Amino acid sequence: MRACQDRSFQARLSTLRTEGANKVASSRHAAPGNVLLDWFTVSYRSIVLGLVFLVGAAGAVSLYFYLRAATGDTPEGTALHELTRAERLFSEAESTAHGDQFAHVINQAGRLLESARRSYRDRRFAESKANSLQSQSLSRKILDSTTAESSFTAKIYRFEGDVKIKRVKQFVWENITGNAALKVGDQIKTSSNGSAQIVYFDGTITTIKPGSLLEIRELFEDPATKVRKVRERLNFGGVQATTQGGNATGSFHEVSTDTTVARTQDRAEVSVEYDQHAKTTRTSVASGEAEITAGGNTVKLASLESVTVHPTLQMSPKEDILAAPTLVEPIDQRVFVFDRGGPSSTALRWERMAGASTYRLQISQQPLFGFFLLDKPDINSTTVVLPDLTSGSYYWRVSARDGKGNEGAFSETRKFRIGSERGRGIEDRVPPALQLVDFLPSGALVIIRGRTEAAASVAIDGQPVDVDDDGAFTAVVKMKHDGPNTVEIVAQDIAGNETRMKKNVYVETF
Repeated sequence: MRACQDRSFQARLSTLRTEGANKVASSRHAAPGNVLLDWFTVSYRSIVLGLVFLVGAAGAVSLYFYLRAATGDTPEGTALHELTRAERLFSEAESTAHGDQFAHVINQAGRLLESARRSYRDRRFAESKANSLQSQSLSRKILDSTTAESSFTAKIYRFEGDVKIKRVKQFVWENITGNAALKVGDQIKTSSNGSAQIVYFDGTITTIKPGSLLEIRELFEDPATKVRKVRERLNFGGVQATTQGGNATGSFHEVSTDTTVARTQDRAEVSVEYDQHAKTTRTSVASGEAEITAGGNTVKLASLESVTVHPTLQMSPKEDILAAPTLVEPIDQRVFVFDRGGPSSTALRWERMAGASTYRLQISQQPLFGFFLLDKPDINSTTVVLPDLTSGSYYWRVSARDGKGNEGAFSETRKFRIGSERGRGIEDRVPPALQLVDFLPSGALVIIRGRTEAAASVAIDGQPVDVDDDGAFTAVVKMKHDGPNTVEIVAQDIAGNETRMKKNVYVETF
């Protein structure tokens, strides 16, 4: 028995020696009942490579989270993005802020920036973001005051056709080729096929009609009280001023001619037309109120009222004007695609107005109606059929005339498009491009200029924005409230694909 055990042990020992001599990790041919000791060798080079791999993997993970934060996908990233922008703007403002008038503002911007940095270090990202936005707002004020091109205290942001500008203290008229910042004393002149829109820091949007000359007379804001005063001088032609209201008490927007001064202090829509040869001024109010002064007399016009001032500075009695007609069809931004060889007529329809004797229909391929494809003032029906329109975009609006021939307020402007071919089908899964060219905040307003793909639609904070045939768009958006605001821009193509973009802006005061 003892001999058998010794032989068994010797056999196992022989097997172990064989495995150890060969340094084999494992064997599939070990005899049943044998005990195998397995091992493997590791060189220093393998250990070093393993450590390098682990360090590299950790670095890649850290880089991923850093990049994710830097691109703004997290609260930390958003705060970092706004903090970086605030630091850049503060540096630019600090280098240009010369004089005691900027000392208080630059110091306040610096304190907010330092608070944003502390909050970021303490990982209070929402607080850091809010302080950064406030610092940005103050820095922009300084930059706007020292750099005319970056400011839009008054700015031409849209124009069509032949529009010229003559700068203060200059004698040469220049063609407008892009958005232009305006100063007191600048003059804007439109030809018979030109039109332009100005946006002011008080929230007013003034549309200069074809064949007009307008001069900027005053741009004033009291830093302490926030009272804002804007004065325009209409030398001839016509303008339509849409004021936003919400400014400090004592603020006003004024349009004057040789015979008349029209002033609004709150939200209103006012049209002023001045005939330079006849020396007569007609002022009408589509909504809100306006004060009209001529020859030492002042009258207040309410909504849907007008008055005419004659060369003798005598005012005619106030007259009622008709309200704007309600457009029925096609709906705004409608796209028509007609089959080749089939009917291609387009019907425009609006609701009948009580007291209207005729209607005036205007159609243009420009949103400001600088050039008319149709301007027909004597339409008796409320439906017009347009045959065989070519491919492109069309804008239309309607006004009503009473039995005396007085024209009422124009309707909203609607747009429809005639397509040249069927759009891409549901197989399209590519979202439309969306690029912002300008995002310029000032006070409670932001001018947004951008570009998307042709035939796409754009909405800003849920409100549709007109898009040109080449995909360009421009909008003036009023912020909802004081403090931090987020603006959402959505582009959607005809297949339903969307691209969304969000931008943060800080509003100090309305």
